[in-house]
Amino acid sequence: MLAPTLALLLAANPSPVDAWARKACPLPKQTPDSNVEMKFMEQQRAGCLKKAMNKALDKVIVPLKKSKPPAFKEWMSLQADYNRWMAEACAAVEEANWVDLASGERSMGTGYGFTESQCLQRQFSWRGFYADAWARKDWNAIQQALQGFSESARKARDTLQSYRSKAQATAARAPAHVEESDLPMRQLAQEDWKPYLERLERAASAPEPLARRQCALHPSPAPDCAQRLTDSLVSQLDFSEALNNQETGN
Repeated sequence: MLAPTLALLLAANPSPVDAWARKACPLPKQTPDSNVEMKFMEQQRAGCLKKAMNKALDKVIVPLKKSKPPAFKEWMSLQADYNRWMAEACAAVEEANWVDLASGERSMGTGYGFTESQCLQRQFSWRGFYADAWARKDWNAIQQALQGFSESARKARDTLQSYRSKAQATAARAPAHVEESDLPMRQLAQEDWKPYLERLERAASAPEPLARRQCALHPSPAPDCAQRLTDSLVSQLDFSEALNNQETGN
């Protein structure tokens, strides 16, 4: 079965962010006829949105190099950490779809990478929109978008907490050693679960410090700046698909 269409990928982002993404990288008109083609189209769109995000960030960061060197350095450091978090968080969401928490087995298939591309598209869209509005000093646009993340953040927190609890329980009963296998499905050993859970922890704990650093750069941050921005980042950590897979046995 084909994965959802590209038109639905950005549904988790507020409408102003979705509109920015569609303008920067218009959705393809052709309909893919296979998972492989679908993944390729998504990867292309994710690449387009990443370029659009970086272009928007340059408008904010580059002028600071001469005018405000300390702010320039902090922006560069923040964005480097932000980029690492985006990549790691989306990889964690993807990987969760391929680990059966009931059996402790990890599988593989042609659809691998689909969810990661969805996640990256949302991430690049939000960060690009944020930087574009910042460069124009359109603080109202940012506030309006931030308000749109509250409900999805609540859902994401619930699914993340539930998934982490289930994953920890599965890891606790994992075998110490597993024989090597060339099959696409294999049992995860204790040494496999350790980095898996550590990545989940890093993905979950990074949004708040990233948000606080971003708000510290804001010329006049609202009292709830860090909380709302944290919500917008947590919204990207939606493990509902992975949890649904566990319940349905897919």
